[in-house]
Amino acid sequence: MKVEIQTSNPDWPIKFREIKSTIQKVLADVTIVSIEHVGSTAKPVIDVDIIIQPSSLAAARRALSAAGYTDCGEMNVPGRFAFREPGYGRYDAAHGLGRDGELRHNTYLIIQGCPALRNHLDIKRILLQDENLREEYSATKGLLAEGEFENIGQYASAKTEILCKILRKAGWSEEDLEPVIQANS
Repeated sequence: MKVEIQTSNPDWPIKFREIKSTIQKVLADVTIVSIEHVGSTAKPVIDVDIIIQPSSLAAARRALSAAGYTDCGEMNVPGRFAFREPGYGRYDAAHGLGRDGELRHNTYLIIQGCPALRNHLDIKRILLQDENLREEYSATKGLLAEGEFENIGQYASAKTEILCKILRKAGWSEEDLEPVIQANS
């Protein structure tokens, strides 16, 4: 698998707003905390976190599944439930442009307060604040794009060191980092 690095695209915020609007309609009867755009520049794909309380999990999973999203479960990341967008199955790649060249999106139901959510939001925050880390992260992904990976998990694992550096800057302890390291190993 080759990872394609994309530069920032002004269409991505527009596409995120479209996705968010669709998700809000799908989850109209479900209590949610918020819907956040948390990435990504490397696949190209828009990563969307739907932040919920644990009490909303079952209803949100049912609603997304009824709307055609494929429920992939936690996929070794406690508190984060991955969904493939309608038209894509559990084993379809979660990266790259779609069959018709459209920008894809990964959707995650994510429990408020879980380490996976803290990870997503802290990485986004620090990268927006710290130009040097943003450049280092970009350079790391650029080097990774030169290689080949068996799957997206290998790519995630290869980014673990820089992600941990970013999360340490966000105030994470070594104990806090353990679930991130385990999920990416």
